[in-house]
Amino acid sequence: MPNTTRHPWFFNQLSCGLDIVSMAGEWLTATANTNMFTYEIAPVFILMENVVMKRMREIIGFPNGDSILAPGGSISNLYAFLAARHRMFPGYKEKGLHSIKGQLVMYTSDQCHYSVKSCAAVCGLGTDHCVEVPSDSRGRMIPSELERLILERRKRGDVPFFVNATAGTTVLGAFDPLPEIADICKKYKLWMHVDAAWGGGLLLSRKYRHPRMTGIEK
Repeated sequence: MPNTTRHPWFFNQLSCGLDIVSMAGEWLTATANTNMFTYEIAPVFILMENVVMKRMREIIGFPNGDSILAPGGSISNLYAFLAARHRMFPGYKEKGLHSIKGQLVMYTSDQCHYSVKSCAAVCGLGTDHCVEVPSDSRGRMIPSELERLILERRKRGDVPFFVNATAGTTVLGAFDPLPEIADICKKYKLWMHVDAAWGGGLLLSRKYRHPRMTGIEK
């Protein structure tokens, strides 16, 4: 089997060929060696980041949104978990677990990336409270099962707060039914996060973004 990672036109999400523009960017950032903690330290780089992120949001159709750069998909999932918890329990930052009444529960497909369960472990939720939702024969989360599991945990007195949907699973490349999941999250006031590390690039395509990414705007 040929080693495709050496082909100049092979671009995987992790192992890929050389992109000349990216190489030039790496040289620039390594030469500048600038920390971007505050505007005072790196004013030009902060402004560049704002311009780039604003343009990217316009390209994917979110002109009024907000965005940050992240080092990878695993950390992005962690950011989403923390944002969801803070939104439901804004006092958690100061008071910790004492600000939460009941056991928090999160949901994800049984085909999700391993980093989702890691969020539950790292943030003190516990992997037992990261509920895996069954998927269909094509690897997509089953919305009816998600709703059933939400109601099941609510009856136990738990507090469902977060649903991780996947746009392009690692093994099968499956896209969860985002519109249906979004409707369930809205119904039960849960935060819907879409792990689009694999399939999010479809947002750049007018031809292929629908129907795969339809519902992410919800």
